[in-house]
Amino acid sequence: MGRLKLIGEQEGGGTDDHSALSNLDYAQSGHTGFVPSQGEALIDILRLNQNVIRDSGGNDRITLSTASPHITLANEVKVGARLGLGAAPSPTIGFVCNPTIQAQGTMSVMTMNPSLALTGSSGSIYALQGQASANIYSGASALEMAGLYFTALAANAGTLGKLFGVWVRVGLVTYSGPAPQLWGELIRTPMLLFSTYPSDVVGLEIEDMGEWSGSPHNAIGLKIGDQTVVTGNKYLIEAGPTTPYLRLVGGGDPPADKSNLYLKFGSTLYRVVKSGSYMTLEAA
Repeated sequence: MGRLKLIGEQEGGGTDDHSALSNLDYAQSGHTGFVPSQGEALIDILRLNQNVIRDSGGNDRITLSTASPHITLANEVKVGARLGLGAAPSPTIGFVCNPTIQAQGTMSVMTMNPSLALTGSSGSIYALQGQASANIYSGASALEMAGLYFTALAANAGTLGKLFGVWVRVGLVTYSGPAPQLWGELIRTPMLLFSTYPSDVVGLEIEDMGEWSGSPHNAIGLKIGDQTVVTGNKYLIEAGPTTPYLRLVGGGDPPADKSNLYLKFGSTLYRVVKSGSYMTLEAA
């Protein structure tokens, strides 16, 4: 005699234990809240009614919002091979950054203002650090290679006051440690390791700033402002070793018969002195 089947009981005995529904695929088991491959209730992972996606440890990792920021990623984030911001990823560019921005005030493509603190020991601090390293295989030709390659380009019919290719500044704010040295820009010695030596090494080259024949603009290859106020030495140019080959002193006009220009002859630095229609030298 067969067993008596109760009203509402599933055929073959069945089960109402959701954790035993391993024979259902994702689409069929989604309504149960159980995901066999994850081993965790779906509602615990996707809290879309709360605009939160959690990891298996219960930590909020993605937060959605109807207001900006619309998507917030928590803690450490790793993106795959390439990333596009404002544009599709490129197969030849690691990070494409082409946002569309319109504003009536100051704007920038990327702003970095991190909160950094050196709490002990010693180390270096960089706002932006990078190195362009590339293998140039036999048969390939790299026309150019640059660690930093920028162009500042203005367009349309508005008013532009000044245009800088590079604008940098150093500063100390509420710093009370020992007196440091400051550089506006330092161009380091080239790194040549087990390589063919270069034919030329140029620390800084300024191309022709006046090559447009029909333009009435002034062209200055290198402009250095006067060095004033400080009580120490005021040198506009110091070229060479400890006793330089050339020195141009700033800080004010020189005496009427002398020049701010010093030149080195042998091992001695001399000042240019005017004597009538002739120039003589005076040891510094």
